[in-house]
Amino acid sequence: MKQKIKNYDEILSHGDIESRKIVLDITEKTLQRLDSYERIKSIMRLEGDILHIGIKQWDLSKKRNIYLLGGGKACNHMAMAVDEILGDRLMRGIAIVKIAEDTDVFRKTEVFVGGHPLPNEEGYRACQEMIKIVDAAGPDDLFIGVVSGGSSALMSCPIDGIS
Repeated sequence: MKQKIKNYDEILSHGDIESRKIVLDITEKTLQRLDSYERIKSIMRLEGDILHIGIKQWDLSKKRNIYLLGGGKACNHMAMAVDEILGDRLMRGIAIVKIAEDTDVFRKTEVFVGGHPLPNEEGYRACQEMIKIVDAAGPDDLFIGVVSGGSSALMSCPIDGIS
C-alpha cells in the first residue's frame, strides 16, 4: 500500500527530527489501518459461492445479478475492494467519488466524479444510472452499497423542478 503521508520526507527535513518521526510513524500506521480499502478487505471475503461480509453471508449461486452502488469521498477505495473481491461475479458497479485517482483500478465499476461540497451534473447522471439498475432489478439480485462522508452532495438526485 502506498504511503498516506505524501510529504513525509519534507516534514522530517527540519526541526526535531526524532520526535517528528515518532509522530509521523504513528500517524502513518493509523491512516494505513483506517484505509477504506483495507477495512473492506478485512470484513469481506468470498469462499466459493459464499460471500461473507462481517457476520452475514450470502450464497451467490442463488443470486441472478450482483451490483455495487456507492458514493462518498472514500468510495474509490471501498468500491475498488468490493470490485476486486467479487471479480467477474459483479454484474455492474457505479461509484460516485470526489476525485478520480490515477491509482484507482476497477474491473466492473464505472466511476463518476460528482460535485462536493456542491452537487454537479455528473453526480446526477450517475444517480440516474443507479436508478435504472434498481428499477430493472429483480428479487434474486443482490445490491452491495458503500457509502462514506460526502455522499449527500455526490449522490444528489433532486426531483423534477429542483435544479
